[in-house]
Amino acid sequence: MPDRQAEDSAIVASGPPGLTTPPTAEAAVSGSVASLRTLATIIVVCVILYVAKDLFLPLALGMLIAFILTPVVNFLRRRGLRDTLSVVLTVLAAATLVGSFVLILAYQISQIGANLPQYQGNVLTKIDTLLDAGNGRVISHLQGLVENISDRLQAESSVPEDPTMKVEVVEHTGLRDWLTGVILPALTPVGIFGLVFVVVIFALLERAALRDRLVQLIGGTNILATSRLLAEAGSRVSTYLVAQLVVNIIYAVPIWLGLWLIGVPNALFFGLVTLVMRFVPYIGSAISAILPLLMAFAVSPDWSLVLWTGALFLVVEFVTSNFIEPWFYGQRTGVSPLAVIVSAMFWTWLWGPVGLIMATPLTVCLVVVGHHVPSLRLFPIMLGDEPVLAESARLYDRLLAGQSFAFTESAATGTAQHYLADYYDRSAIPALALAQADSEAGLLSQYQTNRIARSAWILTEDLEAVVEDELATAGEATADTADAPLATNGLLDGLDRRVAVMGARTVLDDAAATMLSQALRAEGAASVALPHRSLLPRALGDLAPETLILVTLDPAPPPSVDYQLRQLRRRLPGVRIGLALWPPHDTAKPQIAQADFVALGMEETLTAAFRPTASAAA
Repeated sequence: MPDRQAEDSAIVASGPPGLTTPPTAEAAVSGSVASLRTLATIIVVCVILYVAKDLFLPLALGMLIAFILTPVVNFLRRRGLRDTLSVVLTVLAAATLVGSFVLILAYQISQIGANLPQYQGNVLTKIDTLLDAGNGRVISHLQGLVENISDRLQAESSVPEDPTMKVEVVEHTGLRDWLTGVILPALTPVGIFGLVFVVVIFALLERAALRDRLVQLIGGTNILATSRLLAEAGSRVSTYLVAQLVVNIIYAVPIWLGLWLIGVPNALFFGLVTLVMRFVPYIGSAISAILPLLMAFAVSPDWSLVLWTGALFLVVEFVTSNFIEPWFYGQRTGVSPLAVIVSAMFWTWLWGPVGLIMATPLTVCLVVVGHHVPSLRLFPIMLGDEPVLAESARLYDRLLAGQSFAFTESAATGTAQHYLADYYDRSAIPALALAQADSEAGLLSQYQTNRIARSAWILTEDLEAVVEDELATAGEATADTADAPLATNGLLDGLDRRVAVMGARTVLDDAAATMLSQALRAEGAASVALPHRSLLPRALGDLAPETLILVTLDPAPPPSVDYQLRQLRRRLPGVRIGLALWPPHDTAKPQIAQADFVALGMEETLTAAFRPTASAAA
């Protein structure tokens, strides 16, 4: 057999030059998810959000906080408190927690500032150690470069003394300048937080009215769909935020205790910083480790404290990422890891650091809305973590790209989870059916069609070991699986059966026939696969089949199939003739007068093939 890798590398997916796309492709393009109108609307919305971020950022932050506090308000309502009192108590409790957190941070920062002069000697000692470690090479050259630059800057800035008396004009700062330069910049954050505080209160008080408006805006009369949308968005965002808060606490407490035990000052402050920074996706943990490492560098006269601090963060990060987060994030947010990174970059560019913190909740909301609003389906497609293509369509796409090894990779995963017949029925044969449809429409060249069929034949050769494994383990099936469907019960339902399988009219039909024949042999039957141009009955050899199955991948059997069935019945008298189809799920079973049975899919085909014939019953 020629080298497969060489064959694959010599084949390109584009087919021969001059292959044109029929008009049917234009219809497919026009039905794409991301229409020009939708893209234009998204661009306009992004421009508005960027230009008016001073307005939308407090509004979005306030709505998000109100969204988080809504379960607490509902809990108090169920305890018998009035709605207004529940909202006031919830907001005051949240404000108290935030204020206490800020005061603790401010106190810890003041302590660090007061103790910094004590660490100056340790810092200078370590710098001298680094300079000595350079052995007069790299570090000495860098030091000389810095000194030369400093000397030149001093030379340029020095001017000869002018005996003329210098006159210095001192401007007295007025009240207006003092207000615009000092008071207003200091009051801006206070005003923003005050605006957020007001938005939170009124959003909680008017949450029922806001829900009604969202139902009317999104769903109109379809109240059920809108209610499901809001419930799903609330569940995903709440689950994510609560899980992240718990994980951050679990992460920050060992950091605090560990820094305290190894002797790093202000360990509580660094634990609180770690708790907050962990809300920043991916980079928050690394940023939170910088300050403790710098403090350890300044405090310790040697390097032991720095090494212990780095080891502490590495161990806690390893345990949290590999054991704690997978358990707490068991319920997915519905956003892919790559989408989390991209959304963090986008919202940071749009709204700055606050946008980075809000990136994941906002992206989750967009994905949920896209699941329920058809015009926004591009959000779950681009950002969601669910496969957007069926397994068969994804496999067919890989084959079109010239990746013939995709068949083998897909089979390795599929047969590890299901029986061989299941994999062929769900993935491989439907992928061949997609290729058949495109070939009939003129979208595939004969070269591409032959390449896909050859990949399927190579796959069946590679899966012979799976057939042997299933035959070896089928005898261990217990009696309680006897009522399970065929091809999934682990029993040899095809013992003492002789079945021939033949392609209807194309090489792709022949490849599907080979897969069906292999699935029959995995059930214990004696089977042989024949190409569509075989000369019968000579091609059967020593096999005297009880049943012959004609396989076609066409959704509706063409007239040539009926003629072929007539020929088979004439050449093989006494043999039961059947027709196997793999049409779409919504296709009704056709009535073929020349066939003894018509089966849709692998399950029906195996059941019909293993049904006792009249001669066997006698």
